[in-house]
Amino acid sequence: MHAPRFRLTRYFSLVSLLVVAAVGGLLTWQVQERAEAELLHMAERRNEAMAAVFVNALWAEFAPAVRAGGRSAESLRALALTGDWQGRSTRLMAGSEIIKVKVFDLHGITVFSSDPQQIGEDKRGNEGFRAARAGRATSTLTHRDRFDAFEGTRSDIDVIGSYVPVFEQGAVVGVLETYQDVTGFVKRLRATTRSLLLGLAAAMGFLYALQLLFVRRAQSILDEQGSQLRASYGELERRVAERTAELEQARGRLDHLAHHDPLTGLANRLLCSDHLRRACAKAERQQHQLALLYIDLDRFKEINDTLGHAVGDELLKEVARRLNRSLRRGDLLARIGGDEFVCVLDCDDAVIEAPQLAQRLIEALVEPIDLGGQTHQMSASIGISYYPADGSNGDALFHAADAAMYAAKAEGRNRYQFYRPELTAVAMDRARLLRSLRSARVHDELSLHYQMKLRWADGRTPAGVEALLRWHSAELGTVSPARFIGVAEESGLIVELGAWVLEQACVQLVRWDREGLQLPHVSVNVSVRQLERSDFVERVRGALQGSGLAPQRLELEITESVIMKADNALEALAALDRLGVRLAVDDFGTGYSSLAYLKRMPIEALKVDRSFVAGIGAQLGDEAIIRAVIALARSLGLETVAEGVETEAQLAFLRAEGCDQAQGFLLSRPLPLPAFEAHWQAASRDLHHP
Repeated sequence: MHAPRFRLTRYFSLVSLLVVAAVGGLLTWQVQERAEAELLHMAERRNEAMAAVFVNALWAEFAPAVRAGGRSAESLRALALTGDWQGRSTRLMAGSEIIKVKVFDLHGITVFSSDPQQIGEDKRGNEGFRAARAGRATSTLTHRDRFDAFEGTRSDIDVIGSYVPVFEQGAVVGVLETYQDVTGFVKRLRATTRSLLLGLAAAMGFLYALQLLFVRRAQSILDEQGSQLRASYGELERRVAERTAELEQARGRLDHLAHHDPLTGLANRLLCSDHLRRACAKAERQQHQLALLYIDLDRFKEINDTLGHAVGDELLKEVARRLNRSLRRGDLLARIGGDEFVCVLDCDDAVIEAPQLAQRLIEALVEPIDLGGQTHQMSASIGISYYPADGSNGDALFHAADAAMYAAKAEGRNRYQFYRPELTAVAMDRARLLRSLRSARVHDELSLHYQMKLRWADGRTPAGVEALLRWHSAELGTVSPARFIGVAEESGLIVELGAWVLEQACVQLVRWDREGLQLPHVSVNVSVRQLERSDFVERVRGALQGSGLAPQRLELEITESVIMKADNALEALAALDRLGVRLAVDDFGTGYSSLAYLKRMPIEALKVDRSFVAGIGAQLGDEAIIRAVIALARSLGLETVAEGVETEAQLAFLRAEGCDQAQGFLLSRPLPLPAFEAHWQAASRDLHHP
């Protein structure tokens, strides 16, 4: 039975009319938008030009009041009256379309307005003012039923208002707001738009008629093709039968792919879990044990990061072959993800066989692996759990063996470890710590401590401050950063915590500016998880714009190893450099970056790791490394900062070797906000009054 014949022309009229109406509406909107945008652009340029005229002619009169700040509205009106600012502004703008002018200081206070009632108003929350204060002119087009202009009140007019930054020696020193009467332009724009729309309607009508001709021709072609399709139907049925047989074969291949790892050909997690479930049931029936070995390669991520994923994949395939050769015929080997493998050992003497097998696997991997002409050394950490002693089902055995594997890594890697009940307690403690850390911000348990940095170009001069995250939990008490930062890194929570630290540090530095506590810059640590995110640069930009902090007063400290591990690190650092943010390499000397890589990074400072500073006076090698880092930084035009300074002898050595800055317990411990402010003020007084 054939389906009813489709008549294309039956539906064309309605569909075409809808399409024409939609396209016409869209084009109308685009014409209007583009026209208004061009008008806004033209008027904005004219406003900027007239603003330049105003600045050149009268800014010298306004500059003292703009720089002074803090004046009341009454005193500003009196100053405007005394200087005849109203009259001089009116005469200067006479004959132009500029009908109103305002002058703001950097705090958003209206220092002058051609409408005296607006003098003293606070505009700091205005988006246009904030953009101009950041160095960008902005404009808006509005219709006003009533507007107070130079020569009096105007009615029913269209105006374009522009916020224009005023620069002195490259820095924004004030903001000028100008209003331009564009009523005539808008009327002409609307008339032009109406003409364009009439022409557009005529073009759409012609297009509709032309489409109708094409559709009628298409209907005849469809009728002809319909008969050809019916003739092809029989041939299609024959081919479907052939493809059905091929599909059955493909289903078999898909089933294999669903239960096996495509890279190594080993069983995957799904097949391993099913096998383990059946093995546990068999062991229960026959009253014997089985063992699960959880195998994790040591430092595999470093190979992936340094040599690439292609080499990493070849390495995994070779590891799978070596592990397979060490197993008995009835044992199951599975790759459950990344560099993690599982072996299920089902035999009567699993207690004896499991450690022997684990040792054979470790020895099999220790042999050097040749890939592409390069030799690589691998090792593995193995955790062992037993059924039923360590778990009554597959999930319990997995968790127990996983905990034992982490214990093997903690004991030095390249070894195996049996599960012990206390390992579960460690895992539960970590889970409890992570749960509390996730709610720390909600419960207001996080805070920033600040540690001062000193330079000695002219004595011990306060050079800046590093913001450090601290956590006092209502449940756990004060938690050391050494304990919770690693957990935050592993869980990915460090991204949220790092963004909070960045925002708080920027806001605090601006708050200190308002309070008269002048700090050159604030340093914030950045983790590899943050640097890997594609939106990290935008988050930094948002923190700066939200706080109003100048980019050059923010320094991001990025650990040397973090830079090497993060994908596209150079691209992210270059974007931060274009933003104007200072960049410093933290813990320098402990990573493995090449000098060629270092030369390409847009950094301004190297921080000597505290482990080298601790060796001053005791380890000649550490002193030699410090001298080399200082010489390297000097040759690259970078500053050096030594961290972890705790003795006068260390400080004297660093100063003698030409290190630019230092920080550590000898100079200042990380302090909570009130204590740091008092310490900074005392250090500043000592500098100015020795």
